[in-house]
Amino acid sequence: MPEIPTNSIINKTVTGCGATYAEINAPRHSVIIEPNVPVIEGKMKKHPQILGVFEGVTTEDIIDFLNTNYNDGYLKIMTTPESFPKVRSAMVQTHTDMHGEWFMLFDECERTIQDAGYRGSITLPMDDFFRCKQKAMVSATPIIPSDPRFEQQGFTMKILRPTYDHKPKMLLIHTNNTVGWVRTLMGQVKGKGHPLCIFLNSTDTIHRMICTYKIEKRCKVFCSYESVKKLRKRDFSRAYSSLEELDEINFFTSRFFSAVDIELPTTACVLIVTDLSFAAHTVIDPTTEAVQIVGRFRNGVEDAAHIFSTNKEMPCKSREEIAARLEECEAVYKQVLQIEASGAGCDTRAQALEGMDYKRFMNADGTRNWFMWDNAYDDERIKQYYTDAELVREECAKAFHTDCAEHIYPLSDCDRLQRINPRLKMKELFREIVRQLEILEQNRTWNEYYFLREEIQNQVPMMVDAYYALGAAEIERHNYNMNAIGKQIQENESQQLLTSEKVCGEVYAQLKTGDKLPVCAVNRFMNDLIMRFGIPYRKKVTAKMIGIYFEYRDVRTNKQRFIELGKRII
Repeated sequence: MPEIPTNSIINKTVTGCGATYAEINAPRHSVIIEPNVPVIEGKMKKHPQILGVFEGVTTEDIIDFLNTNYNDGYLKIMTTPESFPKVRSAMVQTHTDMHGEWFMLFDECERTIQDAGYRGSITLPMDDFFRCKQKAMVSATPIIPSDPRFEQQGFTMKILRPTYDHKPKMLLIHTNNTVGWVRTLMGQVKGKGHPLCIFLNSTDTIHRMICTYKIEKRCKVFCSYESVKKLRKRDFSRAYSSLEELDEINFFTSRFFSAVDIELPTTACVLIVTDLSFAAHTVIDPTTEAVQIVGRFRNGVEDAAHIFSTNKEMPCKSREEIAARLEECEAVYKQVLQIEASGAGCDTRAQALEGMDYKRFMNADGTRNWFMWDNAYDDERIKQYYTDAELVREECAKAFHTDCAEHIYPLSDCDRLQRINPRLKMKELFREIVRQLEILEQNRTWNEYYFLREEIQNQVPMMVDAYYALGAAEIERHNYNMNAIGKQIQENESQQLLTSEKVCGEVYAQLKTGDKLPVCAVNRFMNDLIMRFGIPYRKKVTAKMIGIYFEYRDVRTNKQRFIELGKRII
């Protein structure tokens, strides 16, 4: 293929096979649209002739680039979708015929569908894209769009088919305890000289893992600028919105899932995490996102694994159900749009339209946003896989050579979430902690036993101490009342100290069987004993406490009470 043909969607099948490179060097002016800033920054380092356009680059900068370089060869502008309006404005102001003379390439084109739900601006260039005479989309993992303009303009799908086995290997681990398994794999790769790269699309979950594993000084996080600010507010400073030198452990959010070239002196260990208990948006499409992630590493990967949990109760809609719902919403939206109004009525109609959720599915000109519809279909398609581990395995097998394992543990990620559930009252939390500790004690051979016990201890130390001091039955007897349990623990501790070898030695050194002592003297003796050994005895001290050490009987002589000591008890 000497150059990318116009009106085509190129399915290049293999990441990093040179499609973007080919357009950068093609003998024509090009606007190349990339999904994220790190991609552009990486390409600019390799190809300094490119003008990268993103936040901070102004329309005036683009005008200067066009005016200064237009007669010096073919111009290459690489922009994010959000910054594309600046490119268009600069070309209008310089009378540059973008639609007639420039080639427009949409790289990693599946992002226009996959990101549209939370990033509506990703489709900003589409109207200009369809106005261009020369244009194409490219990706190793394209999703066929439903926008009718593709068919109207005669777009064709061109598939590059490798003549070799291009599928990488992938270990699939289905588990109900992703946190535990990530920690296990961390231990397996530690010290082997390959950086561990964890792809997980939830900054909150990443931060929770960093704190849980205590790896703050061993890891870096690569995420959006907004997420960098969020992590730094939580006192984690090793977060970056651009690609930096990697550390021993590295976390990446979706900003780095596709197009970014990660060049290392060695191969990397890649770990993809889908954790439904913490965040539903961590689901990964096995045939697009997983392929893109593994393809980021230009020197290859040492090992790749996908740890995932499932939720058979996760609500999912079919394509037909989604279409029916969206068509109903569109009909209502258009009815409101057609209401004739004047004066205050115009404001009322505008407020009604603005408040409708379906507004997100419409373009500014009142036409349907097909990419938002495709996004709704795609989201449900991916969610459906994660209702059943076998569906995930089947889908992964389309893009990878897979080895599969399943590890269902007695305590799960959902149990971990319950321990930090702010809606649980103290008594409910205490009951939940006791339940989990009982399960843990029944599975002491589990390799996560000590790690989980320490984690729970750090979260609720008083409850854990109470469990190991009294046991589940005694805590239940006190109805999970922390005050009553605290008193019981103190009483038990006092009893243990009073019967310790050191204290007993002191008692038996001073008192003997057959001694007959005034009650007041025994009372003083016990008070002195408790004070001298610092025993936290909270009840009233009486002479009868001597019964801990001796059998005894009360004796009265001349109206005075004595205690006569019998056999030693301890």
